[in-house]
Amino acid sequence: MSQILRNIRAILNRNKDQHSIPVMDGNMSPNDALDRCAELAVFNASPDDMALDSDGRLHVSVGDRVLRGRPAGEWEEVAHLPGAAGALAFHPDGRLLACVSGEGLALISNGGRVEWLRKAGGQKLGCLTGVVVARDGTIYVTQGSCDTQPQDWVVDLMQKNTSGLLIRVDPTGREAEILARGLAYPGGVAITPDDSQILFSESWAHTLSLCTRDGGGRRKMVRNFPGYPSRLIPDGRGGFWVCLFAARTHLVELVLSDAEFRTAMMAEVDPAFWIAPSLRATGSYMEPLQGGGIKKLGVVKAWAPPRSYGLVLRVNLDGDVIESLHSRVGGTCHGVTSALPCAEGLYVLSKGHQRLVMRQRGGLADA
Repeated sequence: MSQILRNIRAILNRNKDQHSIPVMDGNMSPNDALDRCAELAVFNASPDDMALDSDGRLHVSVGDRVLRGRPAGEWEEVAHLPGAAGALAFHPDGRLLACVSGEGLALISNGGRVEWLRKAGGQKLGCLTGVVVARDGTIYVTQGSCDTQPQDWVVDLMQKNTSGLLIRVDPTGREAEILARGLAYPGGVAITPDDSQILFSESWAHTLSLCTRDGGGRRKMVRNFPGYPSRLIPDGRGGFWVCLFAARTHLVELVLSDAEFRTAMMAEVDPAFWIAPSLRATGSYMEPLQGGGIKKLGVVKAWAPPRSYGLVLRVNLDGDVIESLHSRVGGTCHGVTSALPCAEGLYVLSKGHQRLVMRQRGGLADA
């Protein structure tokens, strides 16, 4: 009956966006570029995002802390927050903006004083996923879901929630308004180089969209990614780096299409073993997709169906993929949630393997 209903919907909604998984070929062809990056740091908790201050010092959100330092050097604690720290950005006035799970947006002054934005339009901001600041100091944030917190993103996907928000905050950080509702887990937000438009991702819809600074004129720039897009970072050349924290698989897509099976799985199976994407495969024999990754000569097949994956794409403003950096099955740079251009090249943060790596300037994403 489910198959019959899907066929009927496909006939009646011919113009509806199709979300079959696109093939990774051309400029998205799999390679080992992320695994070939130089390792700069390994953290004892899951890192999430990065930002550079006006002096070029790197800040990384790790667990419930924000650390500052220079890669391969010493790290110092800048802030200890009451929840898991996520997206980071710097305001033109020098304040550090940090999204905190279950709490909202922390605005941290140079002296360490913290102000909070906890609500927008009466909605608690407990699942902020992205933050960016325009030239005039206006702040834009994304709330992934109004039903779950960031650490429960797998639950949100399995529930197929679409309660995400795009929010505009005045430069003081005290007043906020909701520009868009009903988004499918917006995981990142950025501003176009001319400072006129907002770019945001929707992880569960696998899309990238543009809108004006007041939320109007929304249109899709990329309609269908092969993974779940999250953070967006300007590449300095008019385009953007897009972090995809996991790759899509046909098995997960099948589970998402079967409400009865999905509901039973969530009720009866440990979440660690759900048929769902992961930031890192543990290798447990109880994990799904084990059969597709059987070792031969001690090596896991790189083309096996991925339980976890590492992927960063560079796209232009036409939505074309210019370049891609991969860490395939068996790799050591999965669950990428942040990338950041720097003088030496590109920093990449692997939340799955808790590593900071750097792709040196001039490096090629060759196989």
